Amino acid sequence: MAFVEGTGDEFLLTCFVCKNPFGLVAQFCGYCQATRQQALGVERARASQQIISDAPEPQPVHNISSEISTPAAERVKKQKPKRQNLFFQNMHLRLDSFKEWQTLHSKPIGAIAGVAFLAFAYVIIQSYIFVSAAPTLGAERYVYPGVTREAIYFDSGETDTATAKIKIFPAKYLKWSASSSDRWTTKASWNGWTGKAEITFTPAGNLETDRPVLAQFSADYETFWKVFRKITWKPSSPAAILELTYPKNKNLSIYFNGLAAGSTSNPAVAQGTYQMYPGPLEVKFYNLNTGELMNEYTRTYFISTAGVFSPSYSN
Repeated sequence: MAFVEGTGDEFLLTCFVCKNPFGLVAQFCGYCQATRQQALGVERARASQQIISDAPEPQPVHNISSEISTPAAERVKKQKPKRQNLFFQNMHLRLDSFKEWQTLHSKPIGAIAGVAFLAFAYVIIQSYIFVSAAPTLGAERYVYPGVTREAIYFDSGETDTATAKIKIFPAKYLKWSASSSDRWTTKASWNGWTGKAEITFTPAGNLETDRPVLAQFSADYETFWKVFRKITWKPSSPAAILELTYPKNKNLSIYFNGLAAGSTSNPAVAQGTYQMYPGPLEVKFYNLNTGELMNEYTRTYFISTAGVFSPSYSN
């Protein structure tokens, strides 16, 4: 076995401070600048010098007593993993599938959405046009001549040429206090899509108790901008009709609305069919000999703007 004798400059020692090689005759450590006495462990190293020890670092000591005294409720419990809800899993899968389908059919879906938007916009605009086309103004021009007993009323409401050939009941026997009213209140309801309207006219002033006149109208459409339609409201039926007959008793006097109109043997208004103005109609008969009112023959009507009225008598 061969031995090699080292010289004084060889690093055969280990520095106690930094654990690096240290020369045999060196006065200072070349790594941490510790003095020879400090490097040999004779003197204590300064605080600024870090001493590297071969001993294992001390482990923190657990305070067993404090851990034992901690209530079980205050200890951190290990949380169990939550179970995933199958409903939400299925919903997530369905949404993913729907998104994939939507991506594949984006063009037809866009086209359908565009058509639906245009249709919705058309319905909204057309509905606004219909709502704005209130029939009250045209209806007033139609009904007012009727309540004031003007013959033009039958011309404006004519929808059947056969009706124009029917005689008009004499206005002098259709006295109605409401006909002299200079102001009428109206209440209307209409639907432009179905083309139907209904309006009631009530005389104002002190005559609110009188029955209102009911008028029905239909829409006459006219296209504009080649897309939308506007309405002109017209009466949906001709004027009301009275099919006048008398009792067979020829010894009776006739009264229409309190006005004498001859007798059943010689009536001022012959039996037949007549166009009627709107308003009340009361037909009464009196015995010519006794002047007694024959209640069984009394007939009372309220004529509106349409309908057929047919008084009948058994004898």
